[in-house]
Amino acid sequence: MKNYSRLFTLALGLSLSLGTQSCSNFLDQSPQGQQTTDNYYTNADECKAAVMGCYALADQSDWWQIDRTRMFGDAGSDDAWKGNAIAGDQREFGDFARFFWLPNNEWFDNRYTHIYQSIGNCNAALVGIAKAPIDPTLQQQLIGELKFIRAYNYFELVKGYGGVPLVLTPVSPADAVTLKRATAAECYTQIIKDLQEAAAALPEKNARASADKGRATKGAANAYLAKAYLFTEQWALAQTAAETVINSNQYSLGDFDKVWSVSNPNGVESIFELNYNANQTFNLGTALTVVMRSRADGGWGFNTPSSNLEQAFGNDPRRQWTIIKQGDNVGPKTANFDYSNYDTKVSENESGRISRKMFLPLADRPANEQNHAPLNRIEMRLADLLLIHAEASNKLGQDPKALASLNLVRARANRLSPGTVLPRTSSGTQLLNDIWLERRLELAMEGHRYYDLVRQKRLVDVMTAFNKAQLTSTDPYDKGKVKDQISEKNNLFPIPTPQIQLSGGNVTQNPGY
Repeated sequence: MKNYSRLFTLALGLSLSLGTQSCSNFLDQSPQGQQTTDNYYTNADECKAAVMGCYALADQSDWWQIDRTRMFGDAGSDDAWKGNAIAGDQREFGDFARFFWLPNNEWFDNRYTHIYQSIGNCNAALVGIAKAPIDPTLQQQLIGELKFIRAYNYFELVKGYGGVPLVLTPVSPADAVTLKRATAAECYTQIIKDLQEAAAALPEKNARASADKGRATKGAANAYLAKAYLFTEQWALAQTAAETVINSNQYSLGDFDKVWSVSNPNGVESIFELNYNANQTFNLGTALTVVMRSRADGGWGFNTPSSNLEQAFGNDPRRQWTIIKQGDNVGPKTANFDYSNYDTKVSENESGRISRKMFLPLADRPANEQNHAPLNRIEMRLADLLLIHAEASNKLGQDPKALASLNLVRARANRLSPGTVLPRTSSGTQLLNDIWLERRLELAMEGHRYYDLVRQKRLVDVMTAFNKAQLTSTDPYDKGKVKDQISEKNNLFPIPTPQIQLSGGNVTQNPGY
């Protein structure tokens, strides 16, 4: 989806010179034409390009903008460490991973800034497409996609920073700095409204043409509705929204070992994912396959799974498709690297492990892999939704429904090694704990864990227990290592200092920072 970002930048008003001029007199010429938001949006192709640009900017174009902060959900929990043990290499990510959070940490600011850029482009496109002289059915579908993307972006902001300025129309720089923070509840209300309107306008996944796979669908909007209701503890609405998607028969649980594979783009389980290709001219892919791979295998070595996460799996066969541990066999030996005895470069790796979900086998790696890897980023899949349904059903006292959804996920895992992942038969609080554990195992290293612990109101308790366990750990790689800065303030990210300064104090800081 990134390949349209430059088109949309033009649509927002960069000057385009029309006609041929020599270098010597170029600056002396009056502009021959300008492309602005006033004279764009004149036909369907321009409107479609603008929407695709909004998809692109939901992920930006370089690893340091939004891509790297997708690791927050792992490293901000008991699932992962900074990983790369070189003290000066991305020190601020190391600060994040041990909960030493400062408002001037550039990682927080880049995430905040670039998500707002995406929201701003959605707002501009919503205005332009609403006035465009195009087919009304197409117009409503494109508007639905934009509302989905805007809701997705606001969800990413609010679950990290809490209430943020709620910007729903294009604003001037002068007006932008006067905006104050909305409450988290107000943000969620708008997210839900956008998702409801998107669901009403968008087609189902199976109605999308092959070329449009990966674009927002009715199922994606309803699945995110279920998640928004879960985060706001509206259990009945979460259950209903989840059942709408589950009962649509648009999605199914494929093989777990193939969910995260370049050969499975927009697969049967995928509800929404960020689509990439390996075009070498532009930055159209993800960088995370390099960022998270072993330094011995051409990677940077960040966001490495903890021994605590590995131990949580027990004999669950999903472990080997989630974690690559020092010495694991993940492929044949080559002239340059022995994949049958994988080297995580333990001298520069905090845990002797890397994520397998973001691991590209050698044959799937493009040239110039950084920012060009074609492994799609799955943001919502059926297993996640089934576990949302299970949790909401348990909260409603409907344990049979909760067990049915939970055990669908476990049955799929059991297919990897029959007899290892048996159905749950628990109820009440124990069942809720089983669902929460299942979320950890099924979705490990997909960026969910920190946000789950926060909404479950147990971040500090879990991390305190993690630190205690680490002190008695016998793991050869990360024993004795702790995350020693955890406190209740870490339930929210700090609002970046530059944002507070730019607003003249209109945007206020979160408690404790």
